[in-house]
Amino acid sequence: MIYIYPAVVYKEKESEPYVMVLPDVNIVCDGNTVEEALVEAKCQLKIYLQCVNKFNANLAKATDFAEFKEKYKNEMLLLVDCSLNEDEEDNITVLF
Repeated sequence: MIYIYPAVVYKEKESEPYVMVLPDVNIVCDGNTVEEALVEAKCQLKIYLQCVNKFNANLAKATDFAEFKEKYKNEMLLLVDCSLNEDEEDNITVLF
């Protein structure tokens, strides 16, 4: 199954990395380029989805992109996608 969540990308100063925020799933990551931040966001989203599946937690609903675009009018926006196969939920180990 493919999951898609909207993200906001920003950069405070030229010397700082790009920050990508997926508010619906409380993911924040960064990278030296937008592409690096996107790769990290996809990895973090996959971990989130694996945990939701493994522990039968409630999956956060993605905000409608039109609504998201209205809320973050002056920001760079992306859609972050992640595919998750049914067998992948068993590939996560949780340490306590």
